[in-house]
Amino acid sequence: MGAKLQIRPGADAELPALVEALGERPFFVDRLARQHQERGVLLVAWLGDRPIGDVFLWRELADMPKVRRYLPGVPQLDHLEVMGPLQRRGIGTALIHAGEDTARRLGDEQLALGVGLANVDARRLYERLGYVDWGHGPVVGTWRAVRDDGTAVAVSQLIDMLVKHL
Repeated sequence: MGAKLQIRPGADAELPALVEALGERPFFVDRLARQHQERGVLLVAWLGDRPIGDVFLWRELADMPKVRRYLPGVPQLDHLEVMGPLQRRGIGTALIHAGEDTARRLGDEQLALGVGLANVDARRLYERLGYVDWGHGPVVGTWRAVRDDGTAVAVSQLIDMLVKHL
């Protein structure tokens, strides 16, 4: 990788670089706004001056009623991503650890995250890092995605919730 990996909270001034490298402008605009409102922390992985991945520490009520019921007040790691050619080099693990460290500094004792039922590789990573099934079955995760033509669509997926005590 040459350049040293750095992970730090995202900043408004970095939005153009984030969008150029990772796409998803609506996602980053939303997460930076939530960060300003102290509803979460956008953590961005950088190699030199290039963003290469991110994860969001969601610190508000969960969107899904079942998660709110069984994990009230538990923050979630959301939207872990690493650029394709740089995957499987420890960057995702470093982002997760940065999210955990941030949560600990903010006084959290537990974290949750969702993983698609078919995403076996991600689940294996999370379990290796100490996350365990929450024991209440899958939930339907729904989010807005933006197509290449700019139109927004609702996407739903069955996900398993995993938790970790910090």
